[in-house]
Amino acid sequence: MGVRSVRSTPGAVRTVLHVSRYPLDRNRHPASWRTIVGLSPYFRTVVVTGNHTGYFTDLAPDRDRLVAEAGIQVLPDQDLNGLSLPEVAAEIAAAVLQRFGPIDAVVGHLLGTSRAYYLARQLKVPILSYFHGDDANIHLNSDEYSPAYAGLRAAPGAFYLAVSRNLVERLIAFGMAPERTFLHHLGIDLSAHEAPDKPDGDRPIKIVMVGVFRRQKGHQMAVRGFAEFVRRFPGASLHLIGGAAKPEHAQVEKELIALVERMGLSDSIRLRGLMTVDSVADELASADIALQTSVFIPEDRQVEGIPNSILEAMAARLPVVATRHGGIPEAVTHERTGLLVEEWDIEGLAAALSRLAADPALRRRYGLAGRRVVEERFNATRQSASMAQRINAMIEGYGLLSPGLREGWCSSFG
Repeated sequence: MGVRSVRSTPGAVRTVLHVSRYPLDRNRHPASWRTIVGLSPYFRTVVVTGNHTGYFTDLAPDRDRLVAEAGIQVLPDQDLNGLSLPEVAAEIAAAVLQRFGPIDAVVGHLLGTSRAYYLARQLKVPILSYFHGDDANIHLNSDEYSPAYAGLRAAPGAFYLAVSRNLVERLIAFGMAPERTFLHHLGIDLSAHEAPDKPDGDRPIKIVMVGVFRRQKGHQMAVRGFAEFVRRFPGASLHLIGGAAKPEHAQVEKELIALVERMGLSDSIRLRGLMTVDSVADELASADIALQTSVFIPEDRQVEGIPNSILEAMAARLPVVATRHGGIPEAVTHERTGLLVEEWDIEGLAAALSRLAADPALRRRYGLAGRRVVEERFNATRQSASMAQRINAMIEGYGLLSPGLREGWCSSFG
């Protein structure tokens, strides 16, 4: 049996419960932070978080102030993995109701959706799931998470959102209701990327690539392509911002360091480590070209949506060189906002970098066009308003369902 969440009275501000594996902090998971904070003007906002490390271990120094200013209430450090157990889900649901009062809807973020599902059932409210990448690839059919996702696709009135069209297609193929499965791009805070104009001149080209050291990010392709490029443009540098965010990434980092040393590129390829959100923005502001060489690794089955790093680079008015992978072509238009190459096309990558390095006017034109794309399609303010409309529509539609249908999916647990 679920724990009843008495719905808000008509006209009252609705209460939305977000579930995230990451602490609510812009350094831990910037995209989730922007989504949750961006929705706070539209709803009374409650967040249940786990303690997953995320991208950067240190919390942002202004985190508590920003959370308080947004009026967000947080129940931190919960055992989200244990939510699949009825007693744990009931305990957390009861704690939420006791501390925050009635809940109108649950929003699950990334893999947190697979745990938010159990909490929504306990609270007997509709759930909106927001998929970013791995969750719509690897985890849908994994032994650990597939039972929750199988149940989620049968959740009455649930909405399913994904950051790119290729992920929307995967969700529909999995069985999510097409009429309730929507494309919803990530939103970027444009004010955080007011990059100054870069002087023309003969200063060395700085290329920046942002991403954790996982095989799917294609760092080895980036290094090999840069090795060909730097022969034509001595003095150029490649800055790899990221690192081993998880223990399993350590081997990738070790292999990458060995490759850089073996190719004699230690002076021109700089492994900068994990950085805060603000530090990444500073690096983008001082760069000339952004690079993203995502690749498909068959045994890992992971296909990216639209990497957040690409959108931030475009917001910073950087031309992007990237692979034709996953949802990347939805953001980067070849010959308009950057240049696209095929996965593992080393010569093509070197040629694309060389073309941009040799033409400051082309870099500027692509960079300005990319900024306009982010302003028009990936603007955090507009995306927040759009998601708020989706959540309200879901709540209203759920209220029109028969009581039997609403009660039925909550009557058993599994």
